[in-house]
Amino acid sequence: MLITLFAFSPALAQQYPYQNAKLPVEERVKDLLSRMSLEEKVRQMDMYDGAKLKENEALKRSAVETTFSDGLGVGSIHDLYPRNAKDINDLQKYVIEHNRWGIPAIIFCEFLHGYTGEGSTAFPMNIGLGATWDADLMKRVGEVIGMEGRAHGVHFGLGPNLDLGREPRWGRIAETLGEDTHLSATLGTALVQGIQGDDLTKNTAMVAEPKHFAVHGSPEAGGNSGPILYGERSVRTDFLPVFRKAFQEGGALGTMAAYSEIDGVPMASNQHLLTEILRNEWGFKGIVVSDLGAIKFLQTSHRSTASPRESIKAAISAGIDMQFYDFPNKQYQETIIDLVKSGEMDVAHVDRAASGVLRLKFMLGLFENPYTAQALIDDRHHSEGNQQVALEAALKSMVLLKNEDNLLPLNKGMKKVAVLGPLANESVLGGYSVKGAKAITVFDGVKQYLGSTATVQYEVGIPLIYKGQTVPSANLLTPDKSKKGLKATFFNNRDLEGEPVLTRIDEQVGFEWEESPGEGVNADHFSIRWEGWLVPDTDFEGWVGVSSDDGVRLEVDGQMVIDNWRKGATNIETAPMSFKAGQEYKIVLDMWEGGYGAKAFLLWNKEKPDYSKAVNLAKSSEVAIVVLGETPELVEENKDVSSLDLYGLQEDFLNEILATGTPVVAVVYNGRPLSITGLQQKVPAILEAWFPGEKGGMAVAQTLFGDANPSGKLPVTFPRNVGQLPMYYSSKPTRNHRYVDEKITSLYPFGYGLSYTTFEYKNLKIETVGDAQVTVTVELTNTGDRAGEEVAQLYVTDVYSSVTTAVKSLKAFERVALQPGESKLITFQLQPEDLALWNREMKRVVEAGQFRVQVGGNSAEGLRESFEVKEEIQLGN
Repeated sequence: MLITLFAFSPALAQQYPYQNAKLPVEERVKDLLSRMSLEEKVRQMDMYDGAKLKENEALKRSAVETTFSDGLGVGSIHDLYPRNAKDINDLQKYVIEHNRWGIPAIIFCEFLHGYTGEGSTAFPMNIGLGATWDADLMKRVGEVIGMEGRAHGVHFGLGPNLDLGREPRWGRIAETLGEDTHLSATLGTALVQGIQGDDLTKNTAMVAEPKHFAVHGSPEAGGNSGPILYGERSVRTDFLPVFRKAFQEGGALGTMAAYSEIDGVPMASNQHLLTEILRNEWGFKGIVVSDLGAIKFLQTSHRSTASPRESIKAAISAGIDMQFYDFPNKQYQETIIDLVKSGEMDVAHVDRAASGVLRLKFMLGLFENPYTAQALIDDRHHSEGNQQVALEAALKSMVLLKNEDNLLPLNKGMKKVAVLGPLANESVLGGYSVKGAKAITVFDGVKQYLGSTATVQYEVGIPLIYKGQTVPSANLLTPDKSKKGLKATFFNNRDLEGEPVLTRIDEQVGFEWEESPGEGVNADHFSIRWEGWLVPDTDFEGWVGVSSDDGVRLEVDGQMVIDNWRKGATNIETAPMSFKAGQEYKIVLDMWEGGYGAKAFLLWNKEKPDYSKAVNLAKSSEVAIVVLGETPELVEENKDVSSLDLYGLQEDFLNEILATGTPVVAVVYNGRPLSITGLQQKVPAILEAWFPGEKGGMAVAQTLFGDANPSGKLPVTFPRNVGQLPMYYSSKPTRNHRYVDEKITSLYPFGYGLSYTTFEYKNLKIETVGDAQVTVTVELTNTGDRAGEEVAQLYVTDVYSSVTTAVKSLKAFERVALQPGESKLITFQLQPEDLALWNREMKRVVEAGQFRVQVGGNSAEGLRESFEVKEEIQLGN
């Protein structure tokens, strides 16, 4: 499709070298930078909030003029998500025409598993993409993200997430591609290549920004942004190679400095990593953006600086090029300018940062063509072809964990099917998902798949997070007992201090607010106190509870029964209580809101859970498909957990369904490896579905009924118990899991996944040719009666080494499609880099000695052979 875009003809056309598109990018950057004032350079280092430039999702011209009329231009704008070409083109035109050098803006976005703009194609959550073990597919996923974002005039995306998912308690593990260095590096690099394409000037490409640099995914005790307790050898061995490959082979031109600290040094001020390694060793030419607030946290969280000024100086001197909403734009820019003018910071740091931003703008072709066209959006956005890629990704992410007596695939001739459970009819996409996207649910997918040939019925059985009931107005009285409800007092701060800005009577406390909760109350950073009396109308033994995504505390008769004031974010917290009919209990409920919407609920469990409808439906059906797991309420950023068990009453509900005697298939929706030992012991068939994207329910149905043969492999180890953590396959030889109360092994090993057919590995052979060039061949045969795909995996063990190394490490894999009875000879090539370690002198070498190769269908089993490297080989950094 031929689409003509607007041409850019600045008033100063061809007067200066930087305007000449035929010159090398570096010459253009050098020329433009030499003409800019300090103030103009510093403006390129700043990010502006696009949400403040909109009203009702449309561009607000007056806001644009107020923000950018000073003639200094702008580095980047985030959170804009334009819905049409006119708005983004009008914004760019204004920015270009209102700075003297005609410098356009870079538009940022989120695109973790789909360009986040309204209605884009929604792919499986990243941990599910990791389960595909398919680099070619990842490149196509990246291409869809790139083309949909760039069509909207967006140029730079905050992803992919290349943290290693080795801490399942951490809520952001769902954003990772798994626990392994090689798998994450291979898939992550493919995503980057798809997103950026072969030419950033094309209207299908965006800049990729791998995050979070570095080691952010293994925080102490699983707490988001917690300290990282690794030394440099471990960091270089396991974590940095993922980013290095994305930068050097994938060409990624952005990265995000993490919140966390490594061995006592916060990443936002870590010159060793941000400059010495990233730029000097690896030759990185892109820009480093702080994670949202990471510069500010140098003072407020890490306490490694004493002021915003010190924080800004430390971050920029270390290698950060652009802030991410750390400080108000004016404060940030004026601080940098004053640091340079006072001699406290070398202007070279500003030149480095501004040059990096300008370099991207030239590489993106924005000086020649800063605009987009509505035809691009209409042609590409959520196209049928893009949706097919999402379906393929969902299908390949399915991991069959158990299939006792070949219960699966289910008989397509079934006449009555029950789809049960808290997630059976829920659209679950995961964190940082596409705005406005709705996934096909398992219930809808099975109904669509079977059509009119069967009766497919649904019952929820039990909600995922059982919150009882909101205490109704009939059981609440104001402090003076004159009215039903509670007195609510609102303050425009988080501490219930000063004069109230609003006082009213709330009939009950059951609120979810996206904006201000009332006239005169801030949209963010407010607090509320509810006061009055709770008066039950019946006697019952139960609990009183609160639910909020911010700080909350509850007093009953002067006793603090729930105190979640400092922590914030609780799905449900309860306190046991004996309720007596007619008795008046004095209630004081406080909450504060910290940003991005708020909710507050006062709850009790007067009515107990009732499984009967789901149980009766299961009894009358030929099969019960029970969908369990978690949602972003339990696993996403700042949703860390202390237990990996199925949340709440889910296992109790499952036991009730199993007791009916009807065959049960468990489908698990989740973003982290859960300790599903109970399911493994009791349920005959288990399908791990992750958060499978917009086509998820259809992918589940096609897999359960055999149109698709499951071929996904686990990208993370499943522990039996949270007490086994850390639990990843590439552990050190001295790891001791010899607990007196738990097995030493995992529940499911890394790389594990069953199929409806069977595969046999044989004839493993190894050939070495000097300098550690190793060729490994193995014959793979489909020994079953169905066509299927197997992921052949090669692991290497350095048998004896001068520093300790992993018991085994994945070094190669290949996804192979085979017909029944078909065989294929698979060839893997190992390079010296695959055998290297960082020795005691912190030099990267391949040591002489014996190496063992394992090839098979998962990390726990396979054929083994050994080879020897005769002489040590020196490798560069």
